[in-house]
Amino acid sequence: MGRVIKLLLPLLLVVPPHAHQPHRALDWQPCPGAGAVAECADLPVPVTSSRTITLTLARLPATGPRRGSVLVNFGGPQGDQIAILRSRPQVFDRVRESMDVVTWDPRGYPGLSRPALACDWSLLRTPRFPADQAGFDRLVAANRERGERCRATDPELFDRMDSGSDARDVEAIRVALGERRVNFIGTSYGGVIAQAYARRYPHRVRTVYVDGTGNHSTRDWERELDAIARDNEAFVRRFLDWAGADVERRWQALVARADAEPVPALTANTAYDGTQLQALAFGKLRRPAQWEEVVRAIAAAEAGDASGFAPAAGRDPNPGLPGGGVKECLDFPHADFPRVTRTVERLRRIAPNTGASFPLAWHLPLTCTGWPTRTANPPAPLPVALPPFLGAGTWQDHAATKRVTDQVPGSRTIFHDGPGHNLFAGMMNACVVEHVSAYVTERRLPPADASCP
Repeated sequence: MGRVIKLLLPLLLVVPPHAHQPHRALDWQPCPGAGAVAECADLPVPVTSSRTITLTLARLPATGPRRGSVLVNFGGPQGDQIAILRSRPQVFDRVRESMDVVTWDPRGYPGLSRPALACDWSLLRTPRFPADQAGFDRLVAANRERGERCRATDPELFDRMDSGSDARDVEAIRVALGERRVNFIGTSYGGVIAQAYARRYPHRVRTVYVDGTGNHSTRDWERELDAIARDNEAFVRRFLDWAGADVERRWQALVARADAEPVPALTANTAYDGTQLQALAFGKLRRPAQWEEVVRAIAAAEAGDASGFAPAAGRDPNPGLPGGGVKECLDFPHADFPRVTRTVERLRRIAPNTGASFPLAWHLPLTCTGWPTRTANPPAPLPVALPPFLGAGTWQDHAATKRVTDQVPGSRTIFHDGPGHNLFAGMMNACVVEHVSAYVTERRLPPADASCP
């Protein structure tokens, strides 16, 4: 008996007694409101050494013998994650045969977690690229004023809204669940949080699935912007090859003309410069059913009316993103006017049809400059000591997702030869759902170069 105790003692010191059991501190109760069956619990997490906030977690309990949990963030980056989980429980049917599915409403955003910053979470228009330093300085002043209004509601929380802070929240959730290691499904911006967790807690990772995410794990941010520009150009090339060589020539001429003098969009009561046209066209080209509409919009804009590029009636006719950049401005580099100018000129040479019209090269540099808090969680490579990842992506986001998974030896990235975004939770692609379910439950990866219809 004494020999057995000596053998077991080191194991008891290494393996926490709660490693495979839910932490008793989580008091799971039915989530408020109607909808899919889910249980909610509150978890205090630190903001500073002297202050905590309350995260609300939700879980879809395992339907069979429980062998662990999988954490999910659907992206946004803001957004009511618990509401999303409750709206599509069927995507987790196979996972739930042996695992709880857990999500949480992220810190600081409107939702069930508290407190929430009292900020403007509506769509923020993307400014035009300024023509000179004076125009850039006006953006700096406007962004600082906007950021300070939001920050004044809770400076401590505002300064800790980055994905690195989310990763620390994930670690607190892991401990509260009593799990030794984390299974993480991160779709869209949720993949940025997954990367932040993998960088900070590589020894706690069991599986990571990223879907349609950006590469926040690069050593050289400018090279990543170049890669995204090439990705976008390859995407639009599908349309241009379909439409014919003359359309490409006409399109580039229209963009140059709009940069010289914005083209009126009469029914939308606005006008679009070249970058705005590129961004709006890219949004429509995500649906091949709208390709013919884009050809007609080009012809109408050549005749003096760019209304065909405007979003559907009732929406803001100008490009923009919701959420005010509270998290994004802490996750990505800020730039001054000379750097923005150099980057834009370079991206326009790399991608003559799409240029610098994508959010990471356009929206964030122009809306985060002057932000009252510095970047807290900048892009950085993943560590080498990680188990293989699984990724998936469509025409528009497979390449960036693969740049994440390629950093981790043995990883796989599924390609869907078609348009769309978020194959697992958004599109609920049956083939992808099957692969993800096998991966997070059994750590079984698909073959190299796997694809899903």
